[in-house]
Amino acid sequence: MKKSLLALAIIAVAASANAGTVYDKDGTKLYLDGRVQSVFYNGNHSKSVAQNDSNIKNTGRFGIGGKTQITDWVAGFGYAQWDVADGSKDEGFEARDQYVGADFGDFGKVQAGRYRDSVYYVENITDHYEDAADNLSGNFNGARRGGQLTYTYDNNGFHGQLGVQTAQDNAKVFSNKAKAMGFGDKFAIDSGVNLALGYTIDDVVFGPLSFRAGYNYMKGQKGNDWDGSEDGNGNTFDKFKHAAAGVQWGNLSSGLFLGALYDYAKFEKVNLVDGDDAKVKGFELIGGYAFDNGVSFLVGYESAKYEREGQDDFKVKRIPVFVNYKLNPNFNIWTEAGFNAGSDHKTPAGATVSKSVDKTVFSIGARYTF
Repeated sequence: MKKSLLALAIIAVAASANAGTVYDKDGTKLYLDGRVQSVFYNGNHSKSVAQNDSNIKNTGRFGIGGKTQITDWVAGFGYAQWDVADGSKDEGFEARDQYVGADFGDFGKVQAGRYRDSVYYVENITDHYEDAADNLSGNFNGARRGGQLTYTYDNNGFHGQLGVQTAQDNAKVFSNKAKAMGFGDKFAIDSGVNLALGYTIDDVVFGPLSFRAGYNYMKGQKGNDWDGSEDGNGNTFDKFKHAAAGVQWGNLSSGLFLGALYDYAKFEKVNLVDGDDAKVKGFELIGGYAFDNGVSFLVGYESAKYEREGQDDFKVKRIPVFVNYKLNPNFNIWTEAGFNAGSDHKTPAGATVSKSVDKTVFSIGARYTF
């Protein structure tokens, strides 16, 4: 990028509270986005940075993207986003999405890089809380993976995604839920494929009705591909299979919203020395309403069952409640609570379960988005 273009972007951001597109000329666009927030968590909350004490945690996020028209029928695009100072101990940058691709208009787009895989299109049905939910939808796509190539088609109510996963060392698969299974979230991936399909009917009674399904399959590194240590290129596994299906009805931004998700995932022969299997399955329900004055609420029910050979099964059952007030497009405040609905109180041998699964958690936060 030329220095003059970068200078123009910086000036535009400084002059505008809602930056959005900061450069748009001759078929080339540059845009910036991000957020800054502070959230109060009670002592039971797993997000609390203090042991069993209530505290306020500040986080930030920053992204930059661009798009340029290459020909009349194809445009190139790129995007990168980072978490900034995520908590009181982390003052650096941590990568989130990073990808580059080509947009063919009505014929879809292709992108490569680091992001959530195709199955997140399904899991997004219930992934609308802040921190007190997503025991299933947050398991496998809460963290991004690199080394992906994906084709997406979204037109005339039909949505289709087909992705390829290339080899990755120390890749995240279980996000922050790996401790509940008794292993760290570092896996040596050899290859994989993922896909998602969906169809949306525009207006059914009170809003659009969407049906979605997705599947992810990955193979682990073996033999000479694996260097023999978790710290080197991650835990070994034979196969990973993840399937999800759900339905979404309504619109989060206006009126009634309802959703349901079923999720199933299985690791085969995690850590080939032990050769045991691990499995997570369950469902999430969500419902809410958005008023015209900017106030909206969500309430749900989540039931997840963790299984691993040689350990007792562990069940997590939670009721999340979320209330948000969007004062304007840039600023919103919210409060959120999570209630135990029958989670197991015991901790399986070898596993470290979040302290919040069988306790009431509470938070209140404010966010500025640009």
